Amino acid sequence: MVSRTDALMRASEMEPLDGDPAGIRRHANRYTRVAEKVAQAVADLRSTIADADSHESDAMDELARQADDVIPKLSKIQNRYEVAGSELATFADVLEEAQATVDASLRTRETLADDVARYDAQISEAQSSLQWAPTEEIESRRDELVRLENAAAPMAQSLADARTAYDGALQDVRTAGDKAEDAINEAVDADGLTDSRWDRFKSWVTENMGWIKALKDVLAIIATVLAVLSIFFPVLLPFAIAFAAATLLLSTTLAATGNGSWLDVALDTVALLTLGVGAAAGAVVKGAQALLRGTRATRLAWAGARRPGIFGALLRPARAVLGYGDEAARVADDFARALPDGMLALGRPAYRSLDDLGRVFRGGGVDGAAFRAIADVTRLGAGGLVDDAVLALGRGAANAGYANNLVSAGASFVSWHDDAINGGVLGLPGLRDLPGAVGDGLGSYGDWWSEVDGGTVDVIGEWDPAGRSS
Repeated sequence: MVSRTDALMRASEMEPLDGDPAGIRRHANRYTRVAEKVAQAVADLRSTIADADSHESDAMDELARQADDVIPKLSKIQNRYEVAGSELATFADVLEEAQATVDASLRTRETLADDVARYDAQISEAQSSLQWAPTEEIESRRDELVRLENAAAPMAQSLADARTAYDGALQDVRTAGDKAEDAINEAVDADGLTDSRWDRFKSWVTENMGWIKALKDVLAIIATVLAVLSIFFPVLLPFAIAFAAATLLLSTTLAATGNGSWLDVALDTVALLTLGVGAAAGAVVKGAQALLRGTRATRLAWAGARRPGIFGALLRPARAVLGYGDEAARVADDFARALPDGMLALGRPAYRSLDDLGRVFRGGGVDGAAFRAIADVTRLGAGGLVDDAVLALGRGAANAGYANNLVSAGASFVSWHDDAINGGVLGLPGLRDLPGAVGDGLGSYGDWWSEVDGGTVDVIGEWDPAGRSS
């Protein structure tokens, strides 16, 4: 008889079997197609050489002389890709079947585990009750104990069978994986062809994919946090750019070697570009504010230096220069008074409320928020074509910064929402693990998005440093 406690414990240890059979099949089909193309190339080459006997051509003669060396190499390449495609396709079938078996075992556990645990508790209670039962109740209590054990036995056996099937599925996957690996390695080692440096680099990336992806996740988290903080604390912007660039480098490396998606590369590129646009917009706004202060102070100083007569007109530039400092101080005071509550005199925010944070975000940054406040309120020295042009420049840069913040937020959402739903970043669980209909709905959406994201792994083909694709 199967031990109920052992069946429950072993059933609780079962976990879903990870893997992407569809993605593996995509790779297998690609390798098979390459093998077919190589085979066709060999056939075409043989046909061309056969026709060379009936034509007098130095080029054809040279091709025929080279064929004895080229055709065997092409045949070895064809065999390498045929073996890889066949073995990976077989492994994908085994993995898919094993996942179905594991899922069935998990469903069995979900259906029976609670009932077995409840029966186990009742049986323990009945055994204790039988031990202390009066003589006249011993037979009835023994019958009840037997009834409970007979009811629990088939369910415990089903749990044990589910675990046996689970173990068999895992072993099938391990066996199929080892077989595929051995066959591919044997084909590669036996053909005598030497891989390029790029092939060796791709192999190294594939072998170290785990820690590379973990490092990319850490860098991406840091870059995202710094990108948000840099909106409010511009001093952090260079650090955000550095981490975003490092994240993009790793994303590109993973995608180019077939271990990541090009969608991730696109999103990381957007993240880096938005940081650059944000820095440019902030610099323009800051420059516009300084220019606005200078033009308005100059306008006030020139207006105040006006005097009647020719002599007064000749001395007007000198008086304007002498008065510029006082007027610049007045304009600076006017700018400071224009800043709303929560923003200090130098344009640095105090962040006393969510409204302060929102003002900075909508302004495209600290300097954009200050410029908008100044542009909307100040009037001292304002007016004229130059002033209007500077205001338009500053407002345009602030609006560009705001739009850039929206794009950055949208890209960050797209980049992280899959990991939030499906989990996997640094081993954290996803929202799909929530109980009930919410978790089921998020799980279905997460599966769909994973297919969309995963589909970009091979969407542009294999890449190499020479810029060729297949």
